[in-house]
Amino acid sequence: MSELVLFYTYSGNTKKAAEKFSQDNNFDICEVLDIKKQNKFAAYTAGCFNAMKGGSRSIRELDVKFGDYEVINVFAPIWAGHPAPSINSALKFIPKGIKVKLFMVSASGGSNKNGITKRIQDLGLEIIGYENIKM
Repeated sequence: MSELVLFYTYSGNTKKAAEKFSQDNNFDICEVLDIKKQNKFAAYTAGCFNAMKGGSRSIRELDVKFGDYEVINVFAPIWAGHPAPSINSALKFIPKGIKVKLFMVSASGGSNKNGITKRIQDLGLEIIGYENIKM
């Protein structure tokens, strides 16, 4: 089964978790990058508000063919209980019907599981796993 690790990071914690998971399982990896990196204040104030609404952000083109993978392992930083806006942008590029495992990375270890899963299922993606990771 071919799997991909897709991740976004602001501070580097999610990147560490995603890279370790990718290396341990010998999966391909793809980083979501903002077109323009926000300063810390803007990222965590406006970004948290945007995350709570399920908002997105302008990201660079993803260098990956999602259709080549059976499962996408999504590593997302959690801001105010929700995925960071940049990962929301990337999720919109995954074709409907693809299976995803969600790894929500935060300092508190908690996320709004019901809200997150509903938003992702509304994109037509099949959630086959969900895990909160405390860093």
